[in-house]
Amino acid sequence: MRRKVIMHVGPTNSGKTHMALRALAAAKTGVYSGPLRLLAHEIWDRLNKGQIVPLGMDPDPDSEPDTTTNMDIIEESVSRPTVRKEGKAKYARECNLRTGEEFRIVSEYAGLMSCTVEMTSLSLPVEVAVVDEIQMLADPDRGSAWTAAVLGLPAEELHLCGEEVAVPIVQALLNDTDDELFINRYERLSPLIVQDESLEGDFGRVRKGDCLVAFSRSSIFALKRKVEENTGLRCAVAYGRLPPEIRAEQAALFNNPHSGYDVMIGSDAIGMGLNLKIKRIIFETLRKFDGTVERALSVSQIKQIAGRAGRYGLHGEPGGFVTTLHADDLPMLHSAILRQPDPIVFAGVSPTLVWAESVLQALPAGALHQTLLEVAPYVSNVRPPCRAFVPSKIEERSRFIETHAKHMKLYDRLLIGGSPMNWRDAVAVEFTARLCQIYNEKIRVPILHALRVGPYIEALENVEGMMSGGKSSAGAPSQGLVTLEGLHKSLVLYLWLSHRLPVAFYQSEEAYALKERTEKALDWCLRNVSTKVADRQPASFGLRVSSEAEDGVEYRRIPATRPQEESNRELGVRYAKLLNSERRSARSQR
Repeated sequence: MRRKVIMHVGPTNSGKTHMALRALAAAKTGVYSGPLRLLAHEIWDRLNKGQIVPLGMDPDPDSEPDTTTNMDIIEESVSRPTVRKEGKAKYARECNLRTGEEFRIVSEYAGLMSCTVEMTSLSLPVEVAVVDEIQMLADPDRGSAWTAAVLGLPAEELHLCGEEVAVPIVQALLNDTDDELFINRYERLSPLIVQDESLEGDFGRVRKGDCLVAFSRSSIFALKRKVEENTGLRCAVAYGRLPPEIRAEQAALFNNPHSGYDVMIGSDAIGMGLNLKIKRIIFETLRKFDGTVERALSVSQIKQIAGRAGRYGLHGEPGGFVTTLHADDLPMLHSAILRQPDPIVFAGVSPTLVWAESVLQALPAGALHQTLLEVAPYVSNVRPPCRAFVPSKIEERSRFIETHAKHMKLYDRLLIGGSPMNWRDAVAVEFTARLCQIYNEKIRVPILHALRVGPYIEALENVEGMMSGGKSSAGAPSQGLVTLEGLHKSLVLYLWLSHRLPVAFYQSEEAYALKERTEKALDWCLRNVSTKVADRQPASFGLRVSSEAEDGVEYRRIPATRPQEESNRELGVRYAKLLNSERRSARSQR
């Protein structure tokens, strides 16, 4: 297949994904591949509801534009918007959703799919594919999924949306593919102004519509407390450990002028996937701890975050502002905004199962898992512009595998080692170890049985008791947050495994129900974390978790399965249990 590859590149708030999504809505078959579950869900929702006007169709007059979108779009005409607030049947397209931990199947015959990039099918030909945030192909942990999409996505028309820095690497990747490449460049739709003065450390100068940016959870809540004490303004928060659903809810509070939340405190999580009506970005610092040392933010990181200010069409006057909390950081901010980021020079690739098996055969018997991960990039025949990266947190991943998964099959070890868990969270590690233990001993892993060890369920029930007024809530919101964040991440891990080892991790519906309870409890904690006990909101004020009826889109979470396939699966479980029993018996006799 000779593909037509169209790059849409530009800064934040330039409308670069706009035409690509309209082309997708017009296609008989197509796929959207994005970096976040939040974005994949939004595209799925809008396509099914008919909120995106397909390319080639004229938008209806006098319809209302939707300014709540997280997509980087622009409306050509306020009176004829192509991303509509209300859907219309003639624009609606059946679209399924596929992310690492969730499937939503509207129809077995739906022509469109919205997914996270790792879940993109490279075997199903489509008319149009849209790959978002293409510059992420340089990411050491996830970049290989973008590289695979660029090289292997079988689309007649492939749209790549992202930053200008990705143009040279995409050109290099496509040198030998015989594809046609077209590049569309976009300019920011409203000016971004670096202010001449910082806040000089004075929190009293924070105003409605401001967003303060920090890079640790403790700093975010410290800023929240100081701003609320000095200004009387309530602050919403958004940071990486919060579930995407809760981040979106906090963003909605900040965007709603009647919610009472007038300031946002966030991490670099605000730089992607959240629609925020920010007038001014204020950097607490321009340095970030990367897991090993504290480093200065790159030009690309600074511009990505700063660009969230003054989103086009979301403020009465055009333009956004950016400054720093402290005067010492202001010169670096001025310099970064004026500079162009360095172009990407390598695209990431990761070892496949076959690749790892070949390397393992060449290693001495009993070689450590860390050795396998470190050796593979060096012995592999990967040539520029691609590079095989050593995954991050390799020591933590490998130590876990050697301790808890050493006797698993190579596929299972690589799966667990690459799973979405926090390798430095002791409670999360203990939960994952419990999953591995049950899997090794019994194959079938019930979610509540796995959660029986550790503080998760107790913390959830304690917060739910306070939400209902049955327990004292003094001091509890802040105390419960960290544990509930860990519980949510652990439930996402179980769901992620359920789509890869469905026979073993079979209680996905139970995990979804726990996940929704956890999201409601997290939302309650965040809303009440800096509120006097007497003024705390009741549980009815919590997160409204969307159901099928509320989404307005009917779907299933699993594909239709014939009874014979279910019967075969049960036979497979019985056979696996028999083999496992024999294996344990043989070990005990040694």
